[in-house]
Amino acid sequence: LDESMEEDVARLCGVALNAYLVMLLETGTLHCDPHPGNLLRTEDGKLCILDFGMTLSTPKDLQYSLLEFIAHLTAENYDDV
Repeated sequence: LDESMEEDVARLCGVALNAYLVMLLETGTLHCDPHPGNLLRTEDGKLCILDFGMTLSTPKDLQYSLLEFIAHLTAENYDDV
């Protein structure tokens, strides 16, 4: 995804963030290796997430902490991270 020159890469990054949040909050699973090489844009413009070899089952308190961390990063509240 990081090497794609397509115009929808920003949209796919948003899709990736939503997908990771759904995995975390609805299934309790954290994909522990979300680097750009594990995110691909398919020929038909869909997001493909690769390499589920590093996942972690997360308890509710860790889910909340990770959500709070992501919210601070998204809001650029780096002092709160």
